[in-house]
Amino acid sequence: MTNRVHIDAPAGVVEIEGEKDFVEGLLAKLFPLLEEAGFGSSPPKNSDVQPPGEAAAGPDEEIPEENGGSGKSKTKRKRSVAPKGHSCADRILALKEEGFFKTKRGGSDIVAGLAEKGFTHKSNQVAAAGESLFTRGLLQRTKEGSGPFKYFWDRD
Repeated sequence: MTNRVHIDAPAGVVEIEGEKDFVEGLLAKLFPLLEEAGFGSSPPKNSDVQPPGEAAAGPDEEIPEENGGSGKSKTKRKRSVAPKGHSCADRILALKEEGFFKTKRGGSDIVAGLAEKGFTHKSNQVAAAGESLFTRGLLQRTKEGSGPFKYFWDRD
């Protein structure tokens, strides 16, 4: 007979499956660690983790206790979004406000300008943000010869 234990120690999720002696031996080792970490001392948080092979419950559905649920409904965790001003495009716009684009600048110039401000962005991130800013009319660009685009702003 196979025994199975599922611990969610807020979404750290530990699953043990095997013979009775094996499971009991591992649980004997885990309980002191869980107690030391304060397991059960704070209310559990919602998580998106679910046991394999089980369908996710909708916000109004209940997960039966025999399927590992508490009988209460689960809600989906919201995706966190970076605060305004933390995207590559926002940082490029900050450079624009400082007059960085009074001369024509290539992608590597923009990467270097961002690095001087302490922001690390790859050239593909800068290229995508530059394209977006150009499309929205927030930056101008030109292509000189067969090289990459040069971004500038001369409308102030």
